[in-house]
Amino acid sequence: MDVYLDYAANTPTDPAVLQAMFDFKSACFGNPSSTHRFGQKVKYEIEKARDTIARSLQCKSGEIIFTSGGTESNNLALIGASHVFPKGKNHLISAATEHPSVFNTAEYLRSAGFEITFVKPDRSGQITLARIAEHIKEQTAMVSIMYVNNETGIINPVQEIAEYCRERDILFHCDAVQAFGKIPLNLTRFKADLLSLSAHKIYGPEGSGALFMRKGTPLKAVQIGGAQEANLRAGTENSLGIIGFGKASELIDLKQAFEHAVKIQNHFENSLKKVLRNILIIGEDIERSPYISNIAFPGIDNAAMLLNLDLKGIAASTGSACSSGSITKSRVLQAMGLPDEIVNGAIRFSFGRQTTIKEIDYTIQKITEIAKRLLN
Repeated sequence: MDVYLDYAANTPTDPAVLQAMFDFKSACFGNPSSTHRFGQKVKYEIEKARDTIARSLQCKSGEIIFTSGGTESNNLALIGASHVFPKGKNHLISAATEHPSVFNTAEYLRSAGFEITFVKPDRSGQITLARIAEHIKEQTAMVSIMYVNNETGIINPVQEIAEYCRERDILFHCDAVQAFGKIPLNLTRFKADLLSLSAHKIYGPEGSGALFMRKGTPLKAVQIGGAQEANLRAGTENSLGIIGFGKASELIDLKQAFEHAVKIQNHFENSLKKVLRNILIIGEDIERSPYISNIAFPGIDNAAMLLNLDLKGIAASTGSACSSGSITKSRVLQAMGLPDEIVNGAIRFSFGRQTTIKEIDYTIQKITEIAKRLLN
């Protein structure tokens, strides 16, 4: 049996998305910046996709800037904002548990002369408002905290942090790549200034993403060229990817998907605890996404466990697919202060629409067999 439990890294493109992309490409091939009817037909379809994504977020269409994915959106948010920070404001706060596309971008800004503070999580693994508030100062221009951690599934109180920042005229950016399409995102109530999205986490195509930029938020382009995407993202739009992104957004069914994920996660974790009593579920006592379970197997090297799982047809991971092509110690788990035995034995299992109880039962059976063999 082949079992895919790495949905946090990538999701299969929905057949309806593929069909929408095929239908579009079969009928449209003009450049959306062209003034003739071929180009304007493509432009019209792009704007329809923009409208669909905006509706799913409860924001204005003009606040959606299309990008190549979450990494570019995060880069544009942080670097683009840094170019227009007010005079005397050169301090950015982020978290030690952020995705590499935020963490490494912040490090790049440090090398460019900005002051960077990486806040560590509390004992539960969450980045709290109290931790952020400890580091706010007069020079603070921006705070960037992810909604759902991509390795642990831990949910940060980003709405509370966003309100706090708004009251102090501090820009707030949120990497919502693991939240969009999985938990409610209403940008009428959630006062983020900038928010990053990616299509391939919601059964859309790779190479397509978006940055929500609230009207009035200062931002400068980091890619030089034409005037596409409101002068913020030069280059001919990836029209095919955008159409796929729009269709994937249209297909989101939050309630049904969430209930399915809760059922799968509960069955997986509860069943696994019955057969392997010494495992540790990372973030078990804090609010988490039901789409991600990070399980530590003390005394077992995660590379060995992953290899053995793969031999049984089961795909999982140790964390972000963007970190490296090889297995390294998780920066996220280390930042949580977990001992090496836990960090070295932790594996991320992530679930999706197609995950079944039968697949979970098979996975638990194989994990149990492998764990007992590796511990002997």
